[in-house]
Amino acid sequence: MIKTDLRNLRSHLGTLSLEVKNVMEMRDELKSKLKEVGSVIPKMSEAILNLRNEVSEVCVTTEMSLHTKNLLKVLSPETVRNMVKNELQTYDADKTGRTDYALESSVLSAGGAILSTRDTEPYSTGAPVLNLFGIPLCQQQNTPRAIIQTGVLPGECWAFKGSSGSVVIRLLGHVHVSGVSLEHISSLISPTGETATAPKDFSVWGLSNLDDKKPFSFGNFIYDNTGSPLQYFEVQNRAKKAYDIIEVKVHSNSGNPEYTCIYRIRVHGTLSETYQVHENHIFPKILSFPYFKSDINKKVLSE
Repeated sequence: MIKTDLRNLRSHLGTLSLEVKNVMEMRDELKSKLKEVGSVIPKMSEAILNLRNEVSEVCVTTEMSLHTKNLLKVLSPETVRNMVKNELQTYDADKTGRTDYALESSVLSAGGAILSTRDTEPYSTGAPVLNLFGIPLCQQQNTPRAIIQTGVLPGECWAFKGSSGSVVIRLLGHVHVSGVSLEHISSLISPTGETATAPKDFSVWGLSNLDDKKPFSFGNFIYDNTGSPLQYFEVQNRAKKAYDIIEVKVHSNSGNPEYTCIYRIRVHGTLSETYQVHENHIFPKILSFPYFKSDINKKVLSE
């Protein structure tokens, strides 16, 4: 028994070592690409400066048109630097430059929270648990909370069986919702090189309470897994009232017949001035919903 466990342990450690090696190689590759981008920017500025000088020489004896003047202004090195700076600032601001009212906060008195997944069945890969002498050492299964947290590395997602599922999210406060962002990993960093588990057709709803029989439809949307990993969708229907509960329903995925993965959902808009941000009542309010009356769901919340 002990020999078998030791063999299994060595086998798992070998697999983990290989995965760590792959992650390190991926990190080095990303660093290399960032370095290449950094080296290109000065060359772009230099090329644009040369172009401006050439155009200026041509226009010395010719009256410069308004269009040419505007073009030179747009192509100035300073303008290019500002454009690059703005893009970097947007990426640093949670990649969107928009407030995410669904984001889970490390401070328990405020932030988004998962209220329910309805009858959505979680997906488990069935991978064996790492054991030593019959004692489990490691077992990882992401909860729905993963979709309102900041991590979007491969595997940091919520997976559910099939191609349809639902999740109900309590927002930071009452929000006039203007749009949502759905994020999946890029095929460039996907372990399989593809993104067929990404959601495709989905809809977003505003709820007055968890059991709202007449939810407000913000619209139906399509996520394109061949496009940008992070995609923004402006609501098709504007609600007059602010909502503090929204439901995202996934109706199909991008081709995987077994399961669907959601990496990150962001909810954007403006916080209502009529209502204050939820404070110091996350646990009492959430635990009052039927979804959290079971021991299993209370355990998920406490993780």
